[in-house]
Amino acid sequence: MIPLDQGLRQILSEPTCLVGIGNLLRNDDAVGVVIADRLSREWADRGSHQIVNAEDVIENHVFSIADSDVRNVLVIDAVEGGEAEAGSLVLGRLEELEATRGGLSTHKLALSTAGSVLRHYGKDVWLLGIFAANTDYGTEISQDILDSADAVIDLVRANSKE
Repeated sequence: MIPLDQGLRQILSEPTCLVGIGNLLRNDDAVGVVIADRLSREWADRGSHQIVNAEDVIENHVFSIADSDVRNVLVIDAVEGGEAEAGSLVLGRLEELEATRGGLSTHKLALSTAGSVLRHYGKDVWLLGIFAANTDYGTEISQDILDSADAVIDLVRANSKE
């Protein structure tokens, strides 16, 4: 794990694809999709940065991301595990977070496979996780998670060179 502000500055200093992952029918799990939607409306034409709303099927996008000119892939997803407080944020290389934390993402298998493919194509793959409170079926995102989504969007804006 790396400090959030410093890490985002480093990642976004190079061409980056921000990938929002989530399931709109699993409450807090939708947070990555919400962030991707908001950023894509704001950054319709961002030059060297791309935004992909992958929902819960990152595998549908992995090869187009792999073939793109981006250096970094920043996956934004709800995560689970440990004693972390809902809305807490974690940032690190995907493979390191998987190895040290046993995989935090609510989309472990698809994300792990996608990460392997992207690394094979020379991409650095990062996970920005937001610890979820409730990933049961439903369509309500917890206020703590929405507040964290706002914070992530502000951090991305502040640390993007474009």
